[in-house]
Amino acid sequence: MNRKIGSIITGFIFFVILILVLFLNLIIPDKESSMEENRMLQTLPSFSVSKYADGRFEKKMNDYFNDQFFLRKALIRVKTAFDLSAGKLESNGVYFGKNHYLIEELTTPDPANLKKTENGLMRFRKKHRKLKMYFMLVPNAGSILKENVPGSVPLDDQNPHMDAFFRSVKKSGHTVIDVRGTLRKAARKKQIFYRTDHHWTTDGAYEAYRYACSAMKLGKATGYTLLAVKNDFLGTLASKSGFTNGRCDEIRIAQPNSKKHKPSVVFYADTKKRTTSFYQLKSLKEKDAYAVFGGSNHPMYTIETPVKSSRRLLLIKDSYANCFVPFLTQHFREIVVIDPRYYFENINKLIKNEQITDVLFLYNANTFFEDRSLPMML
Repeated sequence: MNRKIGSIITGFIFFVILILVLFLNLIIPDKESSMEENRMLQTLPSFSVSKYADGRFEKKMNDYFNDQFFLRKALIRVKTAFDLSAGKLESNGVYFGKNHYLIEELTTPDPANLKKTENGLMRFRKKHRKLKMYFMLVPNAGSILKENVPGSVPLDDQNPHMDAFFRSVKKSGHTVIDVRGTLRKAARKKQIFYRTDHHWTTDGAYEAYRYACSAMKLGKATGYTLLAVKNDFLGTLASKSGFTNGRCDEIRIAQPNSKKHKPSVVFYADTKKRTTSFYQLKSLKEKDAYAVFGGSNHPMYTIETPVKSSRRLLLIKDSYANCFVPFLTQHFREIVVIDPRYYFENINKLIKNEQITDVLFLYNANTFFEDRSLPMML
């Protein structure tokens, strides 16, 4: 009798918890994006007969429940802890590597989508023949830091995809800035990628900038001292995977060495904010501490610097450029920075109105090979 009552009570408690979870999922507003995973989340999809017939609606509903479940983060951490104790080194596309590195899966590009991007770049180059155009495609940690990838992990090789893309953009008249060799050499002495985040570090960006000075004919590289402003950074890969027993990262910002360094004025078009600083130090206390580099991703912002150069740069980029931008300021009178994922204005009018002389595309390979916004904007 007591067992029967106990079973009834247990069943009732489980039922109440289930109803409570369903209720909370209904009343808690959907989130549009995840800073931890650096991606957009699936919101409630609209229904149509065609979507239902071809299975798209069912798939999106499944993604919706997975993305919007309110205990999702906690459950990921619990699952990851069990998997790690059982010897499993992968969680949500992130591998638990050597030397406390979390290594993100490397993206294999979709040939059809990449071809659209290459055609878009070719048309863009033909339309603006007088402009100097450069393309910096940055490899990811799994490609450069192979010694930290577990031996049992079959990561894709980015190099053939990057080589093929570089050949394509060279044909269309872009100058390729291939920083792979520079980063491999620098990695022997410096930490050029975060252990817990998918971005490169400021050290990695600075090494790439020094290499780019020659490729872009910018003259001598400006000297900077990189200062630590945070030493307990846990980035997107730690949050995405649930691996919490790794080593925290250090975030560093660039301080110019010369007193002749010209200050810049930065204007963010979306927030109408004007500032003389590239760094938002208050972000260091927030979850997304990488936002110290200019804040969140902006559709467009401009940088004006009173240097002698008359060159004006259009920088088309992803978030890898956020810590790279300050290094360019002493070489261009104006820099217009746009993120194609959020910029929906006419880029050709922008080039004309801002009297652009140079265009630099700067992406990390993973984001670029997944991106569909660049050809649409071009």
